[in-house]
Amino acid sequence: MRKDILTRIIGGFLIGIVMGQIVQFFVSMGIGQGKYVWVVPEFRAYFTDEISAIITQILLTGVIGITFALAALIFEMASWGMLKQYFVHFFITAMIWIPIVTLLWMPKTMANIFSLVASFLGTYIVTWVLQYRFSQRDIEKINAILTNRGEEQDD
Repeated sequence: MRKDILTRIIGGFLIGIVMGQIVQFFVSMGIGQGKYVWVVPEFRAYFTDEISAIITQILLTGVIGITFALAALIFEMASWGMLKQYFVHFFITAMIWIPIVTLLWMPKTMANIFSLVASFLGTYIVTWVLQYRFSQRDIEKINAILTNRGEEQDD
């Protein structure tokens, strides 16, 4: 296994855990009535003890982190266009993120699931538009540099 892949896996796992704990902190603020809630009661109900639920939640948030870290490799596939990269990345991350987030934190209603999918899609569209504009700006800068070099060589 390449060292950069292992680094992505470990780093993604740790970032996923940290982000999961930040989310859990805010969820706890909403439902904890002044106490920290390690896992939401709906998720806790799947387990015989709280520690198993906590460990599973930590592992699942780590899986989300690994997914995003490894899926980012898609953007290094130069032979793919930017739109194809984003579509593939979107579907890979959505297939992991949406079910795990639903399992860990969301009440299982159609309205909540629709809201979660819509917010993921909306965030993704905004990210894509911003990234597209940044890429356009970078291309314009590179083209300007190349044009200037071409003009200097002509002199």
